Amino acid sequence: MLVGGSLFFASLVSGDQQIQIPQNQCVVPFSQGYVNWSTGMVCATGKVVPTDRKKADSPDFILSAARIAARRNLVDILKQLNIHAGQSVGALAASDDHILAGIEKNVMDARLIKQSYTSNRSIEVVLETSIFGGFLQLVLPEEIKSIPTLEIIHPPVSLRKNQLEYTGLIIDATAIGFDPVLYPVVVSELGDQIYNALFISREFAVQKGVCRYLCRMDSVEIAQWVGDNPIRVKGLRKGGTGNSSIVISKSDADKIEKIRERHRFMKACQVVILVSQ
Repeated sequence: MLVGGSLFFASLVSGDQQIQIPQNQCVVPFSQGYVNWSTGMVCATGKVVPTDRKKADSPDFILSAARIAARRNLVDILKQLNIHAGQSVGALAASDDHILAGIEKNVMDARLIKQSYTSNRSIEVVLETSIFGGFLQLVLPEEIKSIPTLEIIHPPVSLRKNQLEYTGLIIDATAIGFDPVLYPVVVSELGDQIYNALFISREFAVQKGVCRYLCRMDSVEIAQWVGDNPIRVKGLRKGGTGNSSIVISKSDADKIEKIRERHRFMKACQVVILVSQ
């Protein structure tokens, strides 16, 4: 379930904490935290109630235990994220101890963003980590490789009809119930590959994600990710194993394939997918 904002903010309760989510951002709640697919941030809570043991009377001990609980919850949330074709991070980590160790190391560096105390001296903390960077380097498929810089050959100015270059791609998937995944693929209704590992350069995918997810077309952040002149298409339906692909019409696919500069903005992952709240 995605949680989108109201006019300005939506409130999301994580543990005993109430967290404000900006209006355009797409958030998936979990029992002990949430994933913000618009910013790439993952938050988890950890709460510890002191016991009668003498050691547990120490506030430092209680705080340390709460952090450990929050880190454990962060790992659990990250494991539940879907990568592509029905494969979860947890399934991938279960098959490779190196990946699991890398995820746990990533979580050790999570940032403390909230800390609260209750009358019974229990402590609850909220930790935050990012899926960008080291985490995506670990879990993105190896088929996403670095692509060398391509020289785009344009037709003579006289033949361009003063048309501005496209700077990115926006896919409206609000009507098809698409759930965010780490590696979404776009195909035409005839099965042609429109956006996948062939077009994506790994360094950009790791740094900022294969795409950005938003819940509102009028988001001021759109231009930051896809520039001032993106091409816009609509999703027809979900497809592929695990519904991790977005199917677009042949006519929209043809429009994209005629854009010479598409290789440049796709390589840089300048793609926004709009999903329903």
